[in-house]
Amino acid sequence: MSLTSRARPRPDLSGSAEAPVVSPGNRLGWLDLLRGVAALTIAGEHFVQMVVPELYARVTHRFDVASFGVFLFFLVSGYIVPASLERRGSVRGFWISRFFRIYPLCLVVVLVGIGVWAAGAYTALSPVSPFPAKHPAVAALANLTMLHDFVGVGGSLFVMWTLSYEMVFYLLVAGLFVLGLHRRSAEISAGLALIGALAAGLFPVLLFSRDLHNTEVTVAVSAAAMAVGLTCLLSRRRALSVTGAVLLAGLALVLVTVNGRMPGWFGLSILATMFGGTAIYRAEQGQISRRKCAAACVVALGAVVAAGACWDEHARMTHHVQWQWVAAMLATWAAFGLGMLLRGRTVPRFLTWLGSVSYSIYLVHAVLLCVLLWLISPTAVRDIPLWSRFGIGIVFIAVVLAVSQLTFTVVERPAQRLGRRVTALVERRANGGA
Repeated sequence: MSLTSRARPRPDLSGSAEAPVVSPGNRLGWLDLLRGVAALTIAGEHFVQMVVPELYARVTHRFDVASFGVFLFFLVSGYIVPASLERRGSVRGFWISRFFRIYPLCLVVVLVGIGVWAAGAYTALSPVSPFPAKHPAVAALANLTMLHDFVGVGGSLFVMWTLSYEMVFYLLVAGLFVLGLHRRSAEISAGLALIGALAAGLFPVLLFSRDLHNTEVTVAVSAAAMAVGLTCLLSRRRALSVTGAVLLAGLALVLVTVNGRMPGWFGLSILATMFGGTAIYRAEQGQISRRKCAAACVVALGAVVAAGACWDEHARMTHHVQWQWVAAMLATWAAFGLGMLLRGRTVPRFLTWLGSVSYSIYLVHAVLLCVLLWLISPTAVRDIPLWSRFGIGIVFIAVVLAVSQLTFTVVERPAQRLGRRVTALVERRANGGA
């Protein structure tokens, strides 16, 4: 049950965890290592799926490579993103940081992707245009909120579906912080996973977005609710902040459970995994007991494994155990555990660099893969000798890495610096400074 098949047509991942640039020996180098592994796994999986489909079919029958890559990203995000908010102690600063971390690069890559689509290359990978909604303004608004995967629109790039889950996580994390419930990560992780597993067959898909009119209404209502919720959340008045927190958390949970493109059990599995990462951070910081964290993570992992092993992307019970899903989830947590064991060791510079540019890798490879398939034609792939296709793969990854370094240098790093300056200015004004 491959995540790629689940997510067609379809990223932070983002893999868009808080990404301080770290050097070898830095205590966060292990996180960069994991992000680098996740990003290369996803890029490689997409290449193999489209260019070496016979190998892809054999591997994914035994191991869900795509799920491993994106869930590893999600686990890392869960570990570090709430820590970023709590170190600042400022919801306003958190959202400014998130904006400059996610949006600038995404906008640049989306614009390039639209150009590629206009040239005819985008259709080589996806059967839809970058804006699948009938009216481009509706699709643009949905993508602007980053809730596109939960309002029946879809992302402008096929990998952007993960950014919707990242955004939902941000909404929940900020809301819980304002409500003073942010240290309940262990209970939240286990609870979400159990609900997803026990009620897997009850979650509807796209409940509010089953036709064009309802989709447009859902986009408008969701965007308005998000705008109002964030405005209230950032208010200095406690009552308004609490109201915003409740509104945003409610919006996030409703969209994930009943209006996702994927069934609710899948969305809750992602959130449970992310909050599992947060629980590990809290145990490491002494905020909760290690025993409590271990119990919650075991329950969450067990429930996530059970849900994906028995239910498919259409919320239908499967006739046989999805062992590839089981293997991927166990491998995800094992990789994260191995990364934690390396915390005290020096991580090679190349691997920390991969983590630094992992968000670029995640977004950039999607557009470059479309261009590659445009050049070689997917229908002619099997006529290319296998060794030649592996050679193309090496060149493809090399180009992805080179372009990712460029986008990191030209877009990501300056945007993050600007974000820090904006945060400092806003916080200074909020505190009555000059």
